[in-house]
Amino acid sequence: MLRYIVKILVSSVIIVLVSEVSKKSGYIGGLIASLPLTSMLALFWLCNDTNS
Repeated sequence: MLRYIVKILVSSVIIVLVSEVSKKSGYIGGLIASLPLTSMLALFWLCNDTNS
């Protein structure tokens, strides 16, 4: 259960960060959103869940 809470919190922080930065500068917000950070986070969660 703790694992799911951590996943939700980390993912939420990234989404809120991108949306707050996008309010000030759409270009920088888009740049942050398109970084491989979100992809790497998804791959990390997948690897962590499947243990492979």
